[in-house]
Amino acid sequence: MSEPKVLSERYEVRTLLGRGGMAEVHEGVDTRLGRRIAIKLLRSDLARDPSFHTRLKREAQSAAGLNHPGIVAVYDSGEEEFVESGGSSVSVPFIVMEYVEGQTLREVLNEHGTLTVDEALNVVAGVLAPLEYSHRNGIVHRDIKPANVMLTPDGDIKVMDFGIARALKDNSGLTQTQSVVGTAQYLSPEQARGEVVDARSDLYSTACLLYELLAGRPPFVGDSQLAVAYQHVGETPQPPSFYNPNIPPEVDRLVLHALQKDRDDRYQDAYTFREDVLAARDGRPLSIDGDNDRTQVLAAAGGAGMMGPPTATQAYPLDAEPAPETGPMSSIMNRQEEQPPKKRSKAWIWIGSIFVLLALAALALWVYEINKPEPIVQVQVADVAGMDADQAESQLRNQKFQVTRDEQYSTEVDEGKAISTDPAAGQSIPENSTVKLVVSLGPESVTIPEVSGKTEQEARQLIKDAKLQAGSTITQTSPDVKKGVVIETKPGEGEKVDVDSNVDIVVSSGTVEVPDVTGQTKDEACKTLQGDDYKLGCKVEEVETADQEEGKVYDQSIPGGTEVAQGSEITVTVAKKPPEPTPTIPSVPGGIPTSPPGDNGNNGGGGNGGGTDADGAVGGGDSWFDGWADPRGRGNGNGD
Repeated sequence: MSEPKVLSERYEVRTLLGRGGMAEVHEGVDTRLGRRIAIKLLRSDLARDPSFHTRLKREAQSAAGLNHPGIVAVYDSGEEEFVESGGSSVSVPFIVMEYVEGQTLREVLNEHGTLTVDEALNVVAGVLAPLEYSHRNGIVHRDIKPANVMLTPDGDIKVMDFGIARALKDNSGLTQTQSVVGTAQYLSPEQARGEVVDARSDLYSTACLLYELLAGRPPFVGDSQLAVAYQHVGETPQPPSFYNPNIPPEVDRLVLHALQKDRDDRYQDAYTFREDVLAARDGRPLSIDGDNDRTQVLAAAGGAGMMGPPTATQAYPLDAEPAPETGPMSSIMNRQEEQPPKKRSKAWIWIGSIFVLLALAALALWVYEINKPEPIVQVQVADVAGMDADQAESQLRNQKFQVTRDEQYSTEVDEGKAISTDPAAGQSIPENSTVKLVVSLGPESVTIPEVSGKTEQEARQLIKDAKLQAGSTITQTSPDVKKGVVIETKPGEGEKVDVDSNVDIVVSSGTVEVPDVTGQTKDEACKTLQGDDYKLGCKVEEVETADQEEGKVYDQSIPGGTEVAQGSEITVTVAKKPPEPTPTIPSVPGGIPTSPPGDNGNNGGGGNGGGTDADGAVGGGDSWFDGWADPRGRGNGNGD
């Protein structure tokens, strides 16, 4: 993860909170004071336009001079050098502001629809209080709309975004070059005509805001920004109760009075407007009700005057003959007679002046028409979540947006599909604005770390640091890994798995399972026991037995399958052939028998005859013992 950007070596830029027409607002931290802040950064694609630099600086200067709980405070401002993808650097201005928890009124309207009458009046009273303060300090906001008013969880109202605000005494700038500033649905008629605005223009915009809170829509809507601006100049809005029958008549009168085309006919200051808002909420009489009564009386009086006697100039007939020209009176009369030509010459001057003014007005209108900016067309961002990335981008481009892509890992959205957009789907932004399309990379894969040879606790920490879950502990015998030390993991080390996957840990028990070596030769048995798989000691004992196969192991001190401590010694018993037994002469019961006469009695050495034993040995013997042989094959004859 890349390190967060730090502005002026102090302000750490964190999560993106929102995006507007010219700037992005991020959550941040003042590392010096340790407090949470909001950082407004000019969009990088506008950073090379000096007019946007000026506008952001003007916002900082306007809001910094206002200290009111209903106005988002500005703490600091500055510029930071950013390196673009091509390697060039660009200076981006920023504003450090108070961080405000809550939602804009635009978000509230989108989520909850219209407010109740009391809620709407309370919100607008909360907007008029900071406006009264800013007007008293000579600052006109010029862009009051739902997106620039925040409602905190505690119910407080915060007015923000003084980006096009201007001092009342400042007659220079955009309005003097006939450029229309503001948002069309909330423009005052004088703003739509490109005239100089004053505090009463903010009050008209606030009335448009109140209208939308009550009726669920602005007083004028149209197919284009220009069509809406024309309606502000020349059409009378329906009363809010036309769209919401629950609105009482006094609220209708309040809103329609605040929406008068001529600024002299609407509320003249925020204080009076706010007092009538609170009066309408509380059921008290409105100040405009008394004004209407007096207006009707004056109108009646004026009508009576028109029907009264003629004026003094009408009392003298136009064809009356002048008095005789005598003495000094004649010179007076002569001067009187000379007066009509003078009057006619003045009339021509007035007429000429009117023509000149009309010509100048026509010229000004022509200059305005050829220099006026293109109407700002607001387009609602389409919902492309779940679509193929290319299809989603094509749809956004068809809406005349500039599209950039950002890829993110996701366990919920398949790879190559759209996750979301920034600004979010459903939000209305100007045509040609940049929309960031967030595309899924699928689940994030990580490599199982190498933990063999570590303790179990160390292994679990390494697995957690790798964005994985340490699972079960499996105990396993090992010939040489010490007890409690990790042998391996399942899945194995180095394998690629999804983030948060479960990884089991195999830990040595410190014991070895003895193999069964019976039936092997002593050399084979010792090789098995002492090999790398067991690393056990081997002791051989040879036992003479005729019951087992000679030279083979027929017993071991610890049976196969038994677990023993690492390095233990196993005694194997090997069968050895026993020695042959010593021969014995059998005893003959009843004495030595005689052999029958003539039975094999021949070839005896020194006797009467010789007897042949079982092995063919020849021995001597008496004729009566001829031919007897003992079991050892030796002749038993006693030869002479």
